[in-house]
Amino acid sequence: MNKIKRKIENTLLIILLKKNFNGIGIEEIQQKSKISRKNFYKFFNTKEEILISFFGNIDDLLKKKIMKKKFGSNIKDNLFEICMTRLDLFNPYKKNLKNFYFSFQNKPDLFLKFYKSFFNSMKINLELSKININTSKKNLKVFLFSFFYLSILYEWFKDDSVNNEKIMSVLDNRLGMIEKIIM
Repeated sequence: MNKIKRKIENTLLIILLKKNFNGIGIEEIQQKSKISRKNFYKFFNTKEEILISFFGNIDDLLKKKIMKKKFGSNIKDNLFEICMTRLDLFNPYKKNLKNFYFSFQNKPDLFLKFYKSFFNSMKINLELSKININTSKKNLKVFLFSFFYLSILYEWFKDDSVNNEKIMSVLDNRLGMIEKIIM
């Protein structure tokens, strides 16, 4: 089962190399994946569901990688490590995700289809960093971190350098700006 889901996710990611997310149809993904309609629709009914599944896999990989690391009490350092690990996991799909990310410029309401899974993912990042989100400010912390993270993604997409020196500097600087608010 997971093989079929991964094949469908990868097919969408391949199509995203050439097309904007808004220009991709679910039928195109089904046909290019070479999976029967019946099997395809057992797993996904929309292209949004496919990407949400892909991002969920990234979250699972992130959890596994972070759990292997020994985090200290410095939450800023923990968040830095989590963000960089997440970007490392995204790196093989950078161009694909860039096309997806910039789809929001032409169709901002597209975010409404992803906001629940996106905020859940951001909550996972905060929990992994050992930030206490069981407070009355939980939603504010997740909301602020979400905008922070989107700004980091934007900078990452613009950065074509081989090393991550620029994005690490931007990340460190911006974490310093929000440190007192979310930590």
